[in-house]
Amino acid sequence: MPPKTSTKYKGKILFLHGYTQSASLFYAKTSALRKKLIKIGYKCVYLNGPYVLTPAELPTTDSLSKFGSSTADDMTYRSWWVKHDGTNNSVNLEKSIEAIKNYLKDGEIIPDEDLKVEPETDEEKKLPVVGIIGFSQGAAFGGLIAHKFHELFETEPLKFVVLYSGFKLDTSKETGNDKYHEHYPQTEEEVINSHFKYLHVYGELDTVVEESRGYSLYHLTKSSSDFLKHPGGHFVPNSKLYIDQVTNWIQSVENKQDEEATEQEKKKDDIDSLLDMMDNFGKA
Repeated sequence: MPPKTSTKYKGKILFLHGYTQSASLFYAKTSALRKKLIKIGYKCVYLNGPYVLTPAELPTTDSLSKFGSSTADDMTYRSWWVKHDGTNNSVNLEKSIEAIKNYLKDGEIIPDEDLKVEPETDEEKKLPVVGIIGFSQGAAFGGLIAHKFHELFETEPLKFVVLYSGFKLDTSKETGNDKYHEHYPQTEEEVINSHFKYLHVYGELDTVVEESRGYSLYHLTKSSSDFLKHPGGHFVPNSKLYIDQVTNWIQSVENKQDEEATEQEKKKDDIDSLLDMMDNFGKA
């Protein structure tokens, strides 16, 4: 059971697991990252994908380990979309988008019998979702909803996303995914004006997401993206070196955005003061 804490959080981060994983498995595999994020003031919320995969939809046992999944017999394997014929073509993300909406609106989380979560306090319910951390398919889904997060879910825009072994969904007409094309930024100006940052983390030995796919969303969002490589494969690196690099990056993004917000507020105050002064010209 996750430990109770009296930490005063400044925001929430949604954790989106990979294909054939679950919230509880992702919770276990990101323990060091989660503890560091809690320490610096973030509440970590692990969500389950809405699809439970049938035995026929599962990869082989050998492939499961490559996806970072458990091979336990009693494991519930979940996903954010179901693959058809082993491809990411003609996917349906509506149930997954609805799952995010249900959490943001009502605090509803798809239950996970292996992850007992304390009900959120009234104070925690009011916290904004400031970021997404996703792995593999969860990173791909997180990268797809990130740009228009505030429109899709009628909430505040994100501040950052961290995408481990992520990729851009192919939204060409040939794949049948073209209805999701508009979820991504269409121009560099849109990327810059979104005012949030992407961190793409990729393993040099990743045999599940090939390098060209691993760079696909990075190239689209390059003006607002950073890229971090690690020497491992298809997993979230849990060493102190990479935990510190990721959490330091998150803190630097937050600090810069806070500075920019303060500067904008100062400019607004200066303009308001100038307008008030002009209003008072000629008055007794």
